[in-house]
Amino acid sequence: RQMCIRDSGCNERGAAAPRPHRRKGGGVMCLQCKPLIKAIDAFLAKEDNDLAEQLTIEGYLEAEASVKTINEIEELVTALLEKNADELLAKLNDAVDLKTFFEDNWPDIKKDSKLAQQLYDVFHDEFTTIMPEYVGAYVKETDAELTVTTLSKRTTDWIKGWSGELSELMKLDTDTQIEAVLESGLKDGKSITEIAMAIADSGIREPGYRARRAALTEVLRAHGYAQLESYTQSPAVEKKGWRHTGSYRNTPRANHVAMDGVVVGVKEPFTLYGEDGGTYYPMTPRDTCLPASESVNCHCILQPIVSSDVLGLPLEERQRLQAEAIAEDDDCLLYT
Repeated sequence: RQMCIRDSGCNERGAAAPRPHRRKGGGVMCLQCKPLIKAIDAFLAKEDNDLAEQLTIEGYLEAEASVKTINEIEELVTALLEKNADELLAKLNDAVDLKTFFEDNWPDIKKDSKLAQQLYDVFHDEFTTIMPEYVGAYVKETDAELTVTTLSKRTTDWIKGWSGELSELMKLDTDTQIEAVLESGLKDGKSITEIAMAIADSGIREPGYRARRAALTEVLRAHGYAQLESYTQSPAVEKKGWRHTGSYRNTPRANHVAMDGVVVGVKEPFTLYGEDGGTYYPMTPRDTCLPASESVNCHCILQPIVSSDVLGLPLEERQRLQAEAIAEDDDCLLYT
């Protein structure tokens, strides 16, 4: 997924990116590239359509909007990770030698980095935007007459808390990757130039797949928490079930396949036996209590078990029960 842009000719490649983009600075796209870029755009559009179709089949609501959000997060995260790597490379190029850089400069670079805050802003803004939409859609799925006017404190706390934790985890992962390259370079006696080239050619500088994987996982994670919120708000939902949806270009996890059809109370956790030998108690697939090995690229989804008796109550009574459930949940958080 690369684009050739220059003032004339056709033998310069643009930087790899998850989606083709023009360079800033007035470069003109060469005529020979136009058919290729048209074909790439068509291919990427089909990929998005395929993903939206798959999510719909699996039971996710707002599938097309979700794919749009996945793309937005991917592009924003990619840009931030690339910028972070470029800033590091600039400081590397100014360094005297690798040992001095690692001992004197690298600790301050990690401490002063704004990457975590920038990532937090991306995830917090995106979650804040999509959660009311998703919750509203899942409430309508269980009770077509109910509407969502507010989110519980539990969900707004999750948006804030997970945005921060996720951002710190991604920064730590980035720092760990960089540190591994620096330490390996010191051990092998490599020069600053060689280390800079290693970083420039690695996933640290070209994080397209990493950003895409994070964007997909986090949007689907938001769906899980939106379903939990909707089940709290919809009085007709008595229980929740774990539904394994197959795989989207992945090998299904056997332990997730085994969870298919397991039903528990709305406020009760599932028991998931991890592939790592651990036992976990998630409220939803991709619960933040789960390790990455159980969450990344997981497409499992919750399924509501609805009471027809409650649906038969007058709308005003169901609305009262909805407001009561939110208030009770908020009060519960105050005393825990």
